[in-house]
Amino acid sequence: MSIYEPAGDAIASRPLPPAAALPAFPHRARVLIVDDIAENRVLLGLCCDQFGLRHESVDSGRLAVEAAQSGRFDAILMDIFMPGMDGIGATRAILALDGPLCAPPIIAVTTAAEPGDVQRYLACGMADVVPKPVNVARLANALSDAFAMAKRDRRSRKRKTAEQDAERMTA
Repeated sequence: MSIYEPAGDAIASRPLPPAAALPAFPHRARVLIVDDIAENRVLLGLCCDQFGLRHESVDSGRLAVEAAQSGRFDAILMDIFMPGMDGIGATRAILALDGPLCAPPIIAVTTAAEPGDVQRYLACGMADVVPKPVNVARLANALSDAFAMAKRDRRSRKRKTAEQDAERMTA
């Protein structure tokens, strides 16, 4: 199913929220787009372009895990229903990777966004859920929240590392 309904509706024909209404994004932030449907990857990429975000895309959960291992992404937009490794399996695998840079916030982008579905995605470690068809302002806010979460997590890890180093030096 296409990310936008009715079929064939392109993001270029959808008005974006005024620039003042969009959140500010970190300079040079990178997003990984994961969806098995090429049209969805293109449309999410156009959204990222409009937000001033750099992005790459892959078409499977397995490739998402491989890309996430590089540690170069600040957020991941993850489709749920993909052949082979689905979005939930890919999320679990990404969150299990070693290293602080390997687990950016993951946002589900899916047609299955009923309350029970959303709870299942959050329980597996996803940071947020953006229903399809995608509302551009909702996507922008989810990404903004994900970047803020990642920044808090990095600060917390740095503080924890500094505390552990101080403990080792006094021991």
